[in-house]
Amino acid sequence: MARQIELRVFSLPEANRSITELRKTLPALRRTLRDIEKMEDRLDVLDLICNRSVASDNPDLQEYLNLKVDYHRKIKEFEGLLLHFEKEGYLLRDLDKGVVHFVGRKDGETVLLCWKEGEKKITHWHSLENGGSTVEDDRRRIDDIDEFSEK
Repeated sequence: MARQIELRVFSLPEANRSITELRKTLPALRRTLRDIEKMEDRLDVLDLICNRSVASDNPDLQEYLNLKVDYHRKIKEFEGLLLHFEKEGYLLRDLDKGVVHFVGRKDGETVLLCWKEGEKKITHWHSLENGGSTVEDDRRRIDDIDEFSEK
């Protein structure tokens, strides 16, 4: 059974305060994912080597077993970082580009505040219909900050 997630609604100032943390967390997520991918590549090679009957004292087998443990640890670390995003109410849209959305309100309607890594603050938003997109053209500029102050 899928668990139900209650999304946090951010005011624009609250979402902007989250950027400091995101500047640290996004690179950590990318590093962890790169580590996982490297481990997977090495495990593929070692799996081919160890798939044949090998002696228990074979160094390749030992490397494989140790790497498998490290790999599962790294997966748990990555899942923990993603769980933190979920608990905070951040909606990760594109890890490579560093696109994060926040549920917000604009003139009484639910919208997605959009931040892209490298931006100093949130300056764009999406309607819910276009919110899944990471295409630059779908972003609308925030012209009046007061429209986004409520929760």
